[in-house]
Amino acid sequence: MAIELPFPTEQPGGQAVRRLLTFAQQSAPPIATALAYVLAAKAGAWLAFPSAPVSALWAPNAILLAALILTRRERWWIYLLTVLPFHFLVQLPDTPLARVAIQYAANAAEAVLGAWAIVQLCPHPRRFDRLRTVLVLILFAGVIAPLATSLLMVLAFSLAGITADFWLTVVVRTITNTFAIVALVPLIVQTTTGLRSGPRQVPVWHIIEAAALAIALTAVCALVFAIPSGAREPSVAWLFAPLPILAWATIRFRVAGACAAALVVGAISTWGVLNGHGPFDIENPIENALSLVAFHVVICVTFVLCAALLEEWHHATRALAASEARFRSIFEHNIIPTAIWRRGLRITDANEAFSKLTGYGRDDIAGGALAIDQLVAGLPAGERETRVAEAELTLPGGNRVPVVLGQARFDEGDGGVLYALDLSPFRSAEAGRVRAEGLHAAVLGSVHDQIAVLDGEGKLIEVNESWLRAVQLAHPARFDRVLAGDSYLGACARAAEAGDRAAGEHLDALKSVLDGRETRCHFEYTEPAGMEQAWIEVSIEKLRRPEGGAVVTRTDISARKRAEQEARIQQQQLTHLGRAAVLGQLSGAFAHELNQPLTSILGNAEAALRLIDNGEADIAELREILCDIVHADVRAAQVIDRLRALLEKGEMLRRPVDLGATVREVLEIAKSELITRHVRVSMELDPGLPVVMADRVQMQQILLNLLMNACEAMGGLPVADRKLRLATHFVPEESCVQVTVADSGRGIAPGELERIFHPFVTTKPSGMGMGLAICRSVAESHRGRLWAESDGHGATFHLNVPVGGALA
Repeated sequence: MAIELPFPTEQPGGQAVRRLLTFAQQSAPPIATALAYVLAAKAGAWLAFPSAPVSALWAPNAILLAALILTRRERWWIYLLTVLPFHFLVQLPDTPLARVAIQYAANAAEAVLGAWAIVQLCPHPRRFDRLRTVLVLILFAGVIAPLATSLLMVLAFSLAGITADFWLTVVVRTITNTFAIVALVPLIVQTTTGLRSGPRQVPVWHIIEAAALAIALTAVCALVFAIPSGAREPSVAWLFAPLPILAWATIRFRVAGACAAALVVGAISTWGVLNGHGPFDIENPIENALSLVAFHVVICVTFVLCAALLEEWHHATRALAASEARFRSIFEHNIIPTAIWRRGLRITDANEAFSKLTGYGRDDIAGGALAIDQLVAGLPAGERETRVAEAELTLPGGNRVPVVLGQARFDEGDGGVLYALDLSPFRSAEAGRVRAEGLHAAVLGSVHDQIAVLDGEGKLIEVNESWLRAVQLAHPARFDRVLAGDSYLGACARAAEAGDRAAGEHLDALKSVLDGRETRCHFEYTEPAGMEQAWIEVSIEKLRRPEGGAVVTRTDISARKRAEQEARIQQQQLTHLGRAAVLGQLSGAFAHELNQPLTSILGNAEAALRLIDNGEADIAELREILCDIVHADVRAAQVIDRLRALLEKGEMLRRPVDLGATVREVLEIAKSELITRHVRVSMELDPGLPVVMADRVQMQQILLNLLMNACEAMGGLPVADRKLRLATHFVPEESCVQVTVADSGRGIAPGELERIFHPFVTTKPSGMGMGLAICRSVAESHRGRLWAESDGHGATFHLNVPVGGALA
């Protein structure tokens, strides 16, 4: 029981108070036991017969024994030490010290031996509603321990020079302790255990019955033992009068009732003997006392044993009922159809699962109306062993159900149990599994790609037909000519050690997937295929199952690679044609650009000739004329170089490109065209742009196309309104450089902003509609973007080119 302190234990002195309270709680039971021991000793002395060294009830040893049973074994010494001074206090100074010490040692030894036997031999030492506990209590604690300690005590008396009638002392001490132990220990232990478990509500009629029983027993015992018989001779037959009431107490209140009733009989019979009444009032005092105590022992032991037997029978009955209830619950709720049959294979009981399976209800099997032979023929009839067989049950409608039947005969040989497991779901599942396997095989066989399934160690579990055909047609030296059961990982490792690059790629990818570092690896490699090269695409994915593994898929992508290569060539040609078309539009500008330096060269050459013909030639003046000719020639060469670069047809070359410089180059090329069309250009170029990896000529082509489109879009505007804006800046969010070309033309309709980039879509009377489509294709080949915006006051085109320019 916990005690709530009225102040925190952390305060000064709080821990000391808590320790004091704990000590008080722990020391209270031993002190209470010692006090009860003293009071029992006083009562025993008061109940002693005047003319004989016998007490009708010597309870101290029983009290100490009960206390030891109720506490832990490691605390027994505390009770023994606590009782020691009380024992000496009550015995001294009237009794010699040696006798008192020997008696205490005998009492303590008797209590310890009895408690040890009960605790050691009984699974439930505090449950005296068990026959085993009561038997151990009577035999060991009630007979053997008192007898052994009595013999040792008398021997100690003899050695100490204390006179005592040997056998009389042994017999008297043994039987008085036997009666006290058998009558008191169960009462004390059960009462204390009940109080510890908390208050319980006792029915009123139990209280009334107990009161009536006590009154009846007291009246009968008083009539037999306490009321003077007058002229009537004492008869042993009178001793049977209390027995029916003792039986009543035993049957109704079990061990506690038997013990309490025996104590009542003992108390009243002892009072009658002390006052000279009852059947035990004979001339010999010792025989009188011993007979009375023996009578107490007999009735107490007899009725306590009967009570224990009744308790055991009651527990067995309840356990049997609970077992039957559990069996019935298991039987009824078992998902396996089960039936019980008796003689003649007649079914006498069946659970709900059996009724659902067969369609026969309880009314159909009542009284054994249904026999197993009606359900199935050829059931194996084993003698005592379980037999299992497949069969078919015949249902009431004539339908048949495939089942697995098992039977087990009862031990008595009359009847047994029949189990039926419905195979229909298993058959359906098996059919589904077969269909799934067939579909799986058909899918694998129909897939054109070569597929192999590997286990966790890299061995092939399964391959499809495409893989088999590839292995059969492959060159013998190829490392991947492996079939189911072979180690694909080992074949890759051996080829990689021999220097095969493709095998090394296979090995690295396989290890990554099998080790769990990657869920999917993808790579391509080439291999010789006749006069050409074959491109193989390999995908290795994790096999999603607990055991691990991988799925290897090989695909011949040679046709796709050749198509891509042809597409690239066609795109290059188309791009070149696009440039040529733009240059055709700029032909007048290029002619003007070339005409100026050529006219200058011609004029300077004619001037030099005139000076020479007139004889007025001056070396310094001729040098100046020649320098002008060289300058004009260089200028013409630059125009031709730019024209040749744009007209060149070749592979795309990605190199570091400054888009700001590219914008200036494009303006230089289109300068004459812009002047001719009266277009004013404004530039907003970021001087700190990072370079991009791109093809410079193709970037020029995109910008030239956008410039020419802008000039044409502004052709119908007044000269003052023809404005073109070029801008460049870095976009950190996309890590790209953006080039913007904005005009002040008529703009683009919202529905046409995306459509203008489609092939053969144009707003020009003589256009083919390929310029913007080619520009977007070139931008996308650089992993860039090209799109248009329009607010109704012109069109704006944006070109984004990623910094670093990842290859397409």
